[in-house]
Amino acid sequence: MPIIDNPIVLSDASLVLIEQKKATANFSHANWGDEDLQPVRREIREHYRNVQRLVCVYCLGSVSAHSAAGAPVEHIVPKSQHLHFMFEPENLCVICPDCNEFKSNRESLVNPVLTANRVNYPRNSALYRIVHPHFDSYDNHIAKFNRLYVECSDKGGYTIYICNLNRFFRRFGRCDELVNDVALAEQAERFFEDGIAPEQP
Repeated sequence: MPIIDNPIVLSDASLVLIEQKKATANFSHANWGDEDLQPVRREIREHYRNVQRLVCVYCLGSVSAHSAAGAPVEHIVPKSQHLHFMFEPENLCVICPDCNEFKSNRESLVNPVLTANRVNYPRNSALYRIVHPHFDSYDNHIAKFNRLYVECSDKGGYTIYICNLNRFFRRFGRCDELVNDVALAEQAERFFEDGIAPEQP
């Protein structure tokens, strides 16, 4: 089951602010941070904080319950490359600051040229290179063992790569947290031998 099963339905007040913003001269993705869109961002952030139960959709780590900086709104398809999907509910979620920094504006569509002028947001999971929190079951693509992430599909591998999910081990190497964690080693062994992934938290 996808992490997000309830995309936001924006309030009438937010829809008015969005239409006003889109009608301004030189409207671009850079307008996302404008002061007059703060109520829209707040509404989006609070909705996905609750739906995701304060969990980042990429690393399954925590997002903040209060700080805006600790729960940035994520555009799954980058708003800088696909402006027409900037306010699309199924293109939105919240993620942790580290995943936000690492993923940045990297392309998530398999063939962005074919969707460049699409009016409707692509809802076919096969059109995405990453694990899409609205359309994909996380554990079909990524197995998480404590702080270690293992790809179960090409899509999972690409998500691990662009979000640098194994950043802990890239930073500290083959350290005590990995070597001495017997439960982690047993889970990993079962996964590699039988394909049995651990239950997600």
